[in-house]
Amino acid sequence: MQKCFHAVKQKFDSFIGVEKGEKSTPGLFYLFLFAVGLTILIFGIAIIWSKSVSQMGPFGDFIGGTLNPLLTFLTFMGLLVTIVLQQTELKDTRVELERSATALENQLQATDRQNFESTFFQMLTLHNTIVNSIDLYYSGRATSGDVDKGSRETKGRDCFSQFFDNFKDKYEEARGHPDRDRLQIAYDEFWRYRQQDLAHYYRYLYNVLRFVHEAKGIKDRGPYVKLLRAQLSDYELVMLFYTALNKHGINYWLYIHEYQLFDNLPEGMLIDPNHASYYSDRSFGEPKRQPPADWPPAILALHYDAAQEKKKQRLAAGLPEIEESTLDDILNAG
Repeated sequence: MQKCFHAVKQKFDSFIGVEKGEKSTPGLFYLFLFAVGLTILIFGIAIIWSKSVSQMGPFGDFIGGTLNPLLTFLTFMGLLVTIVLQQTELKDTRVELERSATALENQLQATDRQNFESTFFQMLTLHNTIVNSIDLYYSGRATSGDVDKGSRETKGRDCFSQFFDNFKDKYEEARGHPDRDRLQIAYDEFWRYRQQDLAHYYRYLYNVLRFVHEAKGIKDRGPYVKLLRAQLSDYELVMLFYTALNKHGINYWLYIHEYQLFDNLPEGMLIDPNHASYYSDRSFGEPKRQPPADWPPAILALHYDAAQEKKKQRLAAGLPEIEESTLDDILNAG
């Protein structure tokens, strides 16, 4: 009996177009069985009635008056089931469309990130090319022969040490002025002397920072600026420090503050330690991260391994994942 029931249900599902593997609505099938059973019952009554009654007219009126409302009700129920099925399909379609939209949005974000990173790393490469193209040539006085004695050449990042010395000399020469005016006067003199060497460098560095800051669709821009900052030497940072103090480089302040560009700048390199007060604490990465509480590294490794083992145990026990601690949190937990 059960096999026969399943066979009939499969035929019915096939008739209404339910594909294999899809789940059909049982309510529609039971409504169909009810209608079939009711029809068989009425025809059975009609056959029995015809043998005991000579006139079928009253019976036909009775059947018509009873069956028409009943069939109308069944039709209405079938319509309701159809509406429910359509609503379910529309809901499933809506869910799939939302998933497709989310997947498309993620794909567009990934594409935007790839395009951004491709451009950013090309800009880093060009920035390094600009740095390496800087050269300073010093020649001594000629004595005998065609070659000057004491001539030397400085290239690339090594030139910034000489630039800083030049700026300090101009700062010393500007004594007698208030410190802010003294810095501006010194930089104006320095820039008049070194503009041909540094103008291209600072214009391009500014545009790299601006490109990252204004990038659309990039939520966390900090790591990219850190990559740029990691390529700047200490003398480049200290020269950026004083370049951004003068009226021509003041637009750097936003990026210095936002991305903590002076986080690794040794304050001992400043001409005057009080000059640090011209920038916000955030510009220097304040508050600074605390150093590890334990020493030597073997103890730090024990804390790290213990945290990793605890995480594995939670996963094995089926416990929900907790927010993963940063390496600094683990090392300072001792």
